[in-house]
Amino acid sequence: MKPLEFTTVKPLEFKTVSVEEARRALEGEPTKPRASKLTDKRSRTPKEPLLDVTRTWLASLPQDVRPMELPRQFPRIANRLRQLWKQVARCEEYLDDLLVDRRGTRKGFPPKIVQELEALREYHVLLYPSGRSPWDHVEEAK
Repeated sequence: MKPLEFTTVKPLEFKTVSVEEARRALEGEPTKPRASKLTDKRSRTPKEPLLDVTRTWLASLPQDVRPMELPRQFPRIANRLRQLWKQVARCEEYLDDLLVDRRGTRKGFPPKIVQELEALREYHVLLYPSGRSPWDHVEEAK
């Protein structure tokens, strides 16, 4: 019986790239030098339309808390709030994240948007004073 022969395999070398750089490389677009982490900015999210279910949800809110500018200027946020509205803990966390800059680097919303978000937050707390809805356990089971 012949003894086994082992060959030395050279380890693969990897270069860390962003998803955008990988996409450009796959599609044949020229790559551009990556900005440093200090100047690296988040790419703009494509404009998401306001969904019909969100319009229905907005119409169901009392007029004094119903946001008007938020769905116009930030339909993606309005859609997300509608989606999380009955998931009490998650909705409160999302509203808090929108209203409080924990990183210290955000520009912030215009004053009218902040007022609308605060009114929604206060109304949400009135609806669900315990901080949990009966539906929370359903979401947690997923």
